[in-house]
Amino acid sequence: MTAARGFGTRCIHAGEAPDPTTGAHGVPIYQNVTYAFETHGQIEAMRCGERPHFTYSPRANPTVRCLEVKLADLEGTETSVALGSGMAAISGTLMTLLADGGHVIASDQLYDLTKTFLTTELPSLGSSATFVDVSDAAAVERAITPQTRAIYAEPFSNPLLRVTDPRLLAEMAHRHDLILIMDNTFLSPALLRPADLGADIVIHSATKYLSGNGHVQGGIVSGPRRHIEPIRAKISHLGTALSPFAAWLLLAGIHTLPLRMERHSENALTLASMLAAHPAVEDVHYPGLASDPGHSLAKDLLGMGHDRYGGMISFSLKGGRAEFGPFLDSLRLCTIAVSLGDCSTLIWPWHEGNLVRISTGLEDSRDLMLDVSNALDACLPAVAAD
Repeated sequence: MTAARGFGTRCIHAGEAPDPTTGAHGVPIYQNVTYAFETHGQIEAMRCGERPHFTYSPRANPTVRCLEVKLADLEGTETSVALGSGMAAISGTLMTLLADGGHVIASDQLYDLTKTFLTTELPSLGSSATFVDVSDAAAVERAITPQTRAIYAEPFSNPLLRVTDPRLLAEMAHRHDLILIMDNTFLSPALLRPADLGADIVIHSATKYLSGNGHVQGGIVSGPRRHIEPIRAKISHLGTALSPFAAWLLLAGIHTLPLRMERHSENALTLASMLAAHPAVEDVHYPGLASDPGHSLAKDLLGMGHDRYGGMISFSLKGGRAEFGPFLDSLRLCTIAVSLGDCSTLIWPWHEGNLVRISTGLEDSRDLMLDVSNALDACLPAVAAD
């Protein structure tokens, strides 16, 4: 029996093989829409399930399928479906599972567009959401109704990095016959596999760490076939399929995922430690810091015996929103931009309060520290005036 291959090996090889026709080493981009059948018998064999056959790329494509197989392997689930964006993955999943008046219990700390979908789009479809602190088991229990079908959360919340225990939510969800959905975008399967901890469905905005370069948009939903196939059917009706070229770019990005997540984590821990000590900073949210309230739980969940807690940090400026200008205008290396998971460090001022979010990149740590530290120094006159 062949020993189980390591995660890094699977990032490269899972779902991929040399092309059987040409021997091409890399997965080809099957940039076509339709697929030929040679006989009527082949069509009938496909229709009755005797012989799988691609028919139409908006429903299934060989390049996209390689990506889906790879993600199912990396997340430890039965299957996956790829979509055209992270929000397509989120909305397609929720629309499928909550059809006909379903209710979802959602974390009160979520990606903004997820929260917007839950509060504006979902009610128009006849479904509803209740937001609670999902670390409070009693609050989750109180929110369950006869219409509740799912619990939705992020292991490390966006943007405050609050740590949620999938094991706690899984026990509660399964006791009430609910589906636990976890958005694993912030951590990727390189750092956490929520399905191993009881999650039923795992979602990714593949645009972020899976891609790793900011050049492609996509989403992935992984889980058991009984949940994923209805989602696959739904997205074929909504027209949110992932393109073959986007799938090919994502396959290439995933090859280096474990190496990148290691560097992202190293840089983030170094930067978070500097931020925590800087006089212009009010507080820092990063589970890798021993002072973070979620540190012990994060260390237990990630369970790797080393300091890898992902690349996302948020912090508050002592001088308030008035210091956004001096800080951001003094940056010379980091990019002022939304999104995350890029090889470049991305910094963005939050729309509420004095919060700044950092997606730590892969730059040399010294250069990154110097740029952020110098920008923070520009805020010191306001701190001194207070």
